[in-house]
Amino acid sequence: MKNTTIFNIIASFCLSLSFAISGLATASEEDQHVTAAEQAFDKGDYAAAISNYEQLVKAGVVNGHLYYNLGMAYYRAGQRGDAVAAFLAARRYLPRDPDTAANLRFVLGTIRDKLEPELPKSWVNRVGFWIDRLTMKELAWVAVLLCAFWGIGMTAVLLIPAWNKWRWYAGATALVPGIVLLSLASKSQDNERWGAVELAKAKVYSGPGTLNAVVFELQEGAPALVTEVAAGGFYRIQLSDGKKGWISGSQLKVFGPL
Repeated sequence: MKNTTIFNIIASFCLSLSFAISGLATASEEDQHVTAAEQAFDKGDYAAAISNYEQLVKAGVVNGHLYYNLGMAYYRAGQRGDAVAAFLAARRYLPRDPDTAANLRFVLGTIRDKLEPELPKSWVNRVGFWIDRLTMKELAWVAVLLCAFWGIGMTAVLLIPAWNKWRWYAGATALVPGIVLLSLASKSQDNERWGAVELAKAKVYSGPGTLNAVVFELQEGAPALVTEVAAGGFYRIQLSDGKKGWISGSQLKVFGPL
């Protein structure tokens, strides 16, 4: 697990910068929680660090660096299930970050249930390998820029007589922004919310309620994809090995709205 002073400074800078960009840094309370969490982490007071980071989460802050730092604090505090859940949330907003991937893999290696934190890829994701490598915002920016460049180029080809002979080729290049737009549409349909078991052992039922039959059990830290939310706070989950069932929301840690 990486925990060097330099890395902590960089991670803290990224977190603070993200707050500034999103406009959250205008509220001094957020800054105070970030500073308090960083200081507590450096002193080894992981409970205090967790408390301050969780205050930011409760305040509605959605940030990959925040989830990553929270995951580090959870792990140091011995809360492996919570750490896995936080790293999974960080991965959603930092899909190419090597530290997030490495630390998620490290913690999962200490979990008894050997499950992957992802489902088999669909053919769309296999062909469009970049979809999982980019966030929704990044894909949107790429689509906007490509459409703008194509529009400008196409207009120039149609208005400049000397370039008219290239109009069919210019028209064919619409395929590129078209593919990106399709990727964006696919990404928008991807509302995957991964969580992790935060108790030492959790029961998974055949239906949304404890009166249903227990179909299997999961150990602390086991990653699960939430596919449905039922009344009473039960989540329908799916595992990387294909198993499905219902688990109480009080036993599965998930960051973000469902």
